[in-house]
Amino acid sequence: MRDASYLVALFGVLFLVVAAVGWWRIVRKPDEMPPTEKDSRRANSAAMVVAIAFLSSAAAAIVAIIGWFQR
Repeated sequence: MRDASYLVALFGVLFLVVAAVGWWRIVRKPDEMPPTEKDSRRANSAAMVVAIAFLSSAAAAIVAIIGWFQR
């Protein structure tokens, strides 16, 4: 069970890194001033990846807790 929680947590970390890169690109290089519809789509995509990262981290914690109680 511990290995499974590590694997799920690794996916969460990877999603969080991808989201951080996406947010960095949005903040540092906006297409235009004021932000356009393309920027809002990019922000929505980055926010969705952050949500996936947090959900996979929560799943890893749940798997780890289940493994802890199975000892």
